[in-house]
Amino acid sequence: MATARTSGAVVLFFAAWGTNLAFDGLAWIAAQFAPPHLLSAYMPEAIRDMVSRDVLAPVTSAVLAAIALLVLSLVPREAPRRVAHLTAWLLGFWLLSEGLLAWVWLDAPALVVALALAGGIPRSLVVAWLLARLQGRPAGPR
Repeated sequence: MATARTSGAVVLFFAAWGTNLAFDGLAWIAAQFAPPHLLSAYMPEAIRDMVSRDVLAPVTSAVLAAIALLVLSLVPREAPRRVAHLTAWLLGFWLLSEGLLAWVWLDAPALVVALALAGGIPRSLVVAWLLARLQGRPAGPR
């Protein structure tokens, strides 16, 4: 009898963290793909001097990875269209957290913020797909 292969929480966390870091890495290649937490040019000078992008990217990615693990518990493994539901939850948390950050800390044009927030769509989809794939399906009845 075949058993379902699943990954543990540590593997899932590091997969989500690495995926979020990869998306943050796009900001170093092309600035138009920068998420709100890396739009340091629009942050107040005191904040910009206090926090480096080199520290902010891994820390924020770790927080987003922890949120992704919590979201996994909201959508059962056997749920139909699980990836779509996980994506919706992750995108909701992305818009809430990054939207509040942009609203409170950034003095950026609306189009820059909108594009930065829209970057959460592919990020959420890739993280959701990867975690659902790594977590696997529940084992069938014995």
